[in-house]
Amino acid sequence: MANAFQSITSGLAELKNYYQGPIIDLISEEIPIYRACEKVKEGWSGYQVVRPLRTVRNQGVGATSDGGVLPKIGRQTTVQALIAAKFNYLRFGVTGPMIKASQSDVGSFVRSAAYELEMGYKDLKTNISRQLNWDGTGTIARVNTAASASSSLVVKGRTDGEPALKYIDVGTVFDVVASSAVTVSQVTVLAISSGTPSGATATLTLDQPITASANNTLIQAGSLSQEIQGIYYALDGATSTIYNVDRSTNLAFQGNVTDVSGNANPQLTIDSMQNPFNEGLRRGNVNKYNAVYCDFTSLRYYQKLLVPDKRYANSTQGDATFGDKGKFYMDFNGIPVVPDKDSPVRFAFLPAEVLKMYELCAMEFADETGSMYIAQSDVDSFEVRVRHFTNMFNEQPAACGVLLGYTSP
Repeated sequence: MANAFQSITSGLAELKNYYQGPIIDLISEEIPIYRACEKVKEGWSGYQVVRPLRTVRNQGVGATSDGGVLPKIGRQTTVQALIAAKFNYLRFGVTGPMIKASQSDVGSFVRSAAYELEMGYKDLKTNISRQLNWDGTGTIARVNTAASASSSLVVKGRTDGEPALKYIDVGTVFDVVASSAVTVSQVTVLAISSGTPSGATATLTLDQPITASANNTLIQAGSLSQEIQGIYYALDGATSTIYNVDRSTNLAFQGNVTDVSGNANPQLTIDSMQNPFNEGLRRGNVNKYNAVYCDFTSLRYYQKLLVPDKRYANSTQGDATFGDKGKFYMDFNGIPVVPDKDSPVRFAFLPAEVLKMYELCAMEFADETGSMYIAQSDVDSFEVRVRHFTNMFNEQPAACGVLLGYTSP
């Protein structure tokens, strides 16, 4: 008879599995602009916030001769900005059996409902951080290659220089927008057939065939014009009407945007950064900045600028949450340069006091029934719903600066 040694394979029924917790979170949760805006929030109630602004000086001033004609009588020009809430939600569901099965450390790594809530809060905050770093349109990606009745779609980043998959993952549900209207709705990403997390383009496998043109935008399903009007809503370099204020006739409500993409040499320079920096100080009524927000690519470009002069300056002025201390950042003119994973490829020079987060409803449970669990009919399942009703308002776009359109130095 041959030797019969017990092996792991043959003795598998004798062995236990070794489960080691806790669950490791592999997703970045750094949200600098969200933390900053949390410090400048203001509660309100009612239909909308009405914020009065002085936008044009009294023009009844001027010099004249002895006995000459006096300047015409003038007046101040004031307008009322209107800020409406944007409604953000977190929803998840857990069955009754799952709640019972995960109620102890013996049977589970975490309590299922508690874990969904803890991670869901992070997801909601991260989604709001993305909105704060944009302009209210909700763009998460763009169509790179036109598709005709195809369930395969090649996409690119929200803006040039951003990764195609920055806000796209398996399970993402999106709408396609063309000319400010939804043309295809409720499309689910089943798989990512090609592309890397940092790649400029990626190919998505969809749950339905769609038709879309190049540069059509992708937004989170159902969110067209419903997202928070982030920092680039007022700092877009345009003269359109925003918050009920006509920027074409109220120049003081226009931001300072320097786009160097049309320059013969659009490479990032210290001088190109200094221009919007100076304009915010010249035109605004604040005369200081608290942070320079940018993406990680732009931070690398800036670091490259400093290498020839061997300038490796750090700032200990906090982590740009308008007061917190403890983190080290490179600085520009003594202001911390803070990379934000949700920032597009640009530099934003921001003073803390011009931003307001008007909060109709702080992050809370929809618990009008007396419990955070909303029982479902006909099944032993429960929904948990968290809501956050808020919007951002920039009181002085003229005190801010933005630089974009640059390339690597």
